[in-house]
Amino acid sequence: MFAFPSSFFEMWLRWHGYRKYKRRSRHSLNRACFKLISLMRRLPTNSLIIDAGANVGDVTAYFLGQGMRVIAFEPDPTALAILQKRFSGNDKVTIENKAVGAKAGHAPFFQTAAVRKGAIYQTEWSSLDRRDVHDDAITSVEVVDLVAYINALPQKVSILKLDIEGTEAEVLEAILDAGVETKIDLIVAETHERFSPELATRISALKERIAARRISNVELGWR
Repeated sequence: MFAFPSSFFEMWLRWHGYRKYKRRSRHSLNRACFKLISLMRRLPTNSLIIDAGANVGDVTAYFLGQGMRVIAFEPDPTALAILQKRFSGNDKVTIENKAVGAKAGHAPFFQTAAVRKGAIYQTEWSSLDRRDVHDDAITSVEVVDLVAYINALPQKVSILKLDIEGTEAEVLEAILDAGVETKIDLIVAETHERFSPELATRISALKERIAARRISNVELGWR
């Protein structure tokens, strides 16, 4: 099984953060990376990780290489095919062909036209939110109520990684409303304030809420 060394993973996080979000605070990125890598070194084997927005599985591969179990959510059909092929037969991975949200249901799913022409890397931008894609919906996907999903798991979630292209605000709001963050060692999330003023306002409110409650295990600047 391929495994990223911790040093490589940290380098990858830093590079990806710089490439995709040059304006993001380096301090926030460094803090999130430090907390994630430090916690990974302390977690026992077979701890449970949720990788929400797993894409083609690079971060999932890192977690597996550290001996963890992973539930990988990926609604994009192009990325999903790669993810499934990559981890076929690995009993430490559960792949959920679903999106995550604040409530269960179904929603239109958007993908750039470039993906359908072979630009696999653009699956990183696929989303339930059309504002970053500007293309027609390619399909409808099942959306899981993430709070209910986590509460129903038989094992504690040690790390929740959220990279869900614009729907992170509603998920994080639901997590804080339900107090689920107290059941998870660390939540790391990529935020997408650039999508809209409305989303930027919600993310700002979340940051204020986290600071006011002195929540130390939720990091919103990890990439």
